[in-house]
Amino acid sequence: MQTVRALAAAAVAVCALAAPARAHQSSVTYVEATLDGARVTVSVRLAPRDIAEDIGQSDLPIEAAALVTAQRDTVATHVTARVDIQDGETPCPPGDVTVAPSGDRVEVRFVAVCPAPPTHLVLDYALVFDADRNHTAALRVHVPGRTPADTLLSLGNNRFSWRLAEETPSGALAFVRQGIHHVVTGLDHVAFVLALLLAIVIARDVAGTWQVRRLGPSLRTTAAVVSAFTVAHSLTLIIAALGYVDLPGRLVESVIAASIVFTAAADVLRPEARWRLVTAFGFGLVHGLGFARMLAELLPPGDIIVPLLCFNVGVELAQLAIVAVAVPLVWILARAAGAPRYRAIALPALAAPLVLFGAIWLVERLADITILGI
Repeated sequence: MQTVRALAAAAVAVCALAAPARAHQSSVTYVEATLDGARVTVSVRLAPRDIAEDIGQSDLPIEAAALVTAQRDTVATHVTARVDIQDGETPCPPGDVTVAPSGDRVEVRFVAVCPAPPTHLVLDYALVFDADRNHTAALRVHVPGRTPADTLLSLGNNRFSWRLAEETPSGALAFVRQGIHHVVTGLDHVAFVLALLLAIVIARDVAGTWQVRRLGPSLRTTAAVVSAFTVAHSLTLIIAALGYVDLPGRLVESVIAASIVFTAAADVLRPEARWRLVTAFGFGLVHGLGFARMLAELLPPGDIIVPLLCFNVGVELAQLAIVAVAVPLVWILARAAGAPRYRAIALPALAAPLVLFGAIWLVERLADITILGI
């Protein structure tokens, strides 16, 4: 208990250095391209902060109308230079560029004219990545008489290609990649999964003495705990993404942070594995709502079932990768240290950073401030 109190005090002390939060998480831009003969009409809708940072003027106004008034020509040139339309390798130069507010976003619309009706439509996207490496563009491409193509563009996967003699390209892999990316870069989700696993490798024997469990039973318990977490977050991810549940974002993110503090502290205070199934399922419901908040911005209009399921597959693949690495390493450490020393020394040492980071994230989210900025 003294350790937890000390960590909480440290988190409060760090708040003295806190700055106001900018509420600028990984950004999303919406891109739509419509083919009409040799002309491709492109609409790009960006958050004002994203375009201001991308043109290197982060001190510009972040209201769409004000930004458009101040930097219309610069924004037009910047966007048309970084959203490139081609027919195969043949450039389709942009023209008829307009820049205007669109709700709370800035919309840049232009017409790319190809030498002839394209047979291989290519779109290269290079906006915002310098300012935000986790930036995503949600792209929809319309071709007359064809099902629209929906996909996600990200750093390293920023080219869309459609040979028009072939079927509409699937964006399934892009949503799988996005699910993986969201877990790998979402440190709070990784921290919660690790907190669930730290004490699984030890258990009391009939005499009440701590022992290192055999690897097989440890893995079986891990499978049960991870399955409970998976079922729970998959359930709320689906129902929230379909619009049946909508809780305030600050509430959801704050409970996710609290889940890390609770679970990591319980590793030290009550390391018995029995409570983990309930904890994994209960907090998993909230983590699913967190996944859904991000995914809702990326889902295409219309048929969302396939993208939704593919995103969830990506989440599970990333989660399994974390488990496959973490559990054997923790088991090896427990075997090397011995159960008593693992319980008394190693386990608190592993759990303490999770409690601290979780507490700081909780303060950040409740108070809407930035301390660590991660």
